[in-house]
Amino acid sequence: MSTEFLIAVALLLPLVGGLAILASGRQPNLREGCTLVTAGLLCIVVLTMLGRVLAGERPSVTVVEMLPGLSIRFVVEPLGMLFASIAATLWPVNSLYSIGYMRGNNEANQTRFYFFFAVAIFGAMGVAFAGNLVTLFVFYEVLTLSTFPLVAHKGNETAKQGGRVYLGRPLS
Repeated sequence: MSTEFLIAVALLLPLVGGLAILASGRQPNLREGCTLVTAGLLCIVVLTMLGRVLAGERPSVTVVEMLPGLSIRFVVEPLGMLFASIAATLWPVNSLYSIGYMRGNNEANQTRFYFFFAVAIFGAMGVAFAGNLVTLFVFYEVLTLSTFPLVAHKGNETAKQGGRVYLGRPLS
């Protein structure tokens, strides 16, 4: 497999997994299975890329050029690879913890939580592999907006207030 293909898989896998999580939301075991399988596959893909980057490869992909010099572009460099490796390795660990925590506390809206966590990992992969400031900005915004529902997940006033603070809105 080409490293460029692996970049695409690393970016799209969390989104596809998120859609599978939404589709299986009424079946907790299947939903959580989708979460764990997606997290595990992403970890494998990113660790596969890690070996190639450590060997000196610097793969890149330009998805779309909106204007000359203004594009959505991904470049895998060592520092970004480190960030992606940490995020991809922690996702399965976090998922195991989240499943136990959510089930143990009988949390509401578990499907929403797992879906937005998958979207947040998509954003994190985009930030890690961003090849220019436009791509970094777009994916940092995806990451910021997708983690708001995670911060405010509990739904009580304290969680909502925490979500407002997270987005930079002052307390009233």
